[in-house]
Amino acid sequence: MIVVTGAAGRLGRIVARLLRERGYEVVATDRLPSDDPSTEVVQGDLMDPEVVRGLLDGAEAVVHMGAIPGPLRADPREIFENNVESTFNVMTAAAEKGLRRVVFSSSAFGMGWAHDGAAFVPRYLPLDEEHPMMPFEPYGLSKQVGEVVGEMVARSSSTSVVSLRFTNVVFPEQQARFPWPAPTPGSPLTLVMWAYADPRDVAEAHVLALEADIQGHEAFLLAQPSNRFREPTMDLIRANFGPRVEVRGRLEANASVISTEKAARLLGWMPRYDWTRGP
Repeated sequence: MIVVTGAAGRLGRIVARLLRERGYEVVATDRLPSDDPSTEVVQGDLMDPEVVRGLLDGAEAVVHMGAIPGPLRADPREIFENNVESTFNVMTAAAEKGLRRVVFSSSAFGMGWAHDGAAFVPRYLPLDEEHPMMPFEPYGLSKQVGEVVGEMVARSSSTSVVSLRFTNVVFPEQQARFPWPAPTPGSPLTLVMWAYADPRDVAEAHVLALEADIQGHEAFLLAQPSNRFREPTMDLIRANFGPRVEVRGRLEANASVISTEKAARLLGWMPRYDWTRGP
């Protein structure tokens, strides 16, 4: 049995549905009821450790997607407290009960999303998992802390943890509005928002993360192959960052500023969708 938290959300219900299609028994749970009649959700508050323990009874693994989703959805203190405490409850209960795997919906926002579009200057591009997480706000910080909890759990128990750092999820109807105007020094856009993630590929990554042969804790960045812009990525890097940022490897055409090489290598994740190829 696989428990999926946050299953009433737009992405959570896709993950729960995909797991069922792949033959898994799924218990979908959320603090809120589902407005999708095809998705039966067990309501439960992940801030209550006893509720969490009850939800994980008999489970093999948990896909933990339950969170306040983003830096603008609530008061910053509420975001941090909710996301960190609920993640701690889920991961420690998984370890106590001997679950095989926790798949944690982390976020590329922990790499450096900022309200000020010019605030985050990467140490190099494309971003990869070796680049330090450099959050500027409590949502990104909550995801970084969640990954540290995952490292502790994996270090101190038999439960392995996979953290998926996907960037802003853009549904197909929203991708129809691409390309966006290119960022400029006068009108900057925080770097991780240059990239985007398709919900169908993100859902697939959650299934692959559940099934992968991984020990301990591993984190993976996820994004689609291209940025949101039509302009060549190298031209945008030069215009917005100049010589301050080292470019490693090849960024041809409008290639994403986020590398997914590790996800391809260890998870077998190959994104199928890209706005430049149509729906």
